[in-house]
Amino acid sequence: MLATATRIAAISVLCAIACTRPAHAIEGNLGSVTVCSKTQSSKCTSGPLRATALGKQVRLPGGTWVDCAGDCREKLRIKTVDFWYEQMMQN
Repeated sequence: MLATATRIAAISVLCAIACTRPAHAIEGNLGSVTVCSKTQSSKCTSGPLRATALGKQVRLPGGTWVDCAGDCREKLRIKTVDFWYEQMMQN
C-alpha cells in the first residue's frame, strides 16, 4: 500500500514538472524585446524570448508563449500594446 502511494506521488511530481512546458519546447533563452505602441508612444511592454523546436517564441505579459512568426517585436506589439488598434485595422 505504501509503495503504491509512493509511486503515485512520484508520478504526480514528474507530471507536474513535465506538464508545465509544451512537449516541443527546448530551453533556450534568447534575451527579451521591448516594444511601444504605434499610436501611444508612452504605452510600452517587454517580453522574454525563447527558442523552441518550432521556432522562436515571445512571452506575453499574462505568461502565454506565442510563436514569433518571423518578427518577435511585431508579434509582441500586435498581441499587447496595439491589440485593439490592429483589430480595428483588420475590419
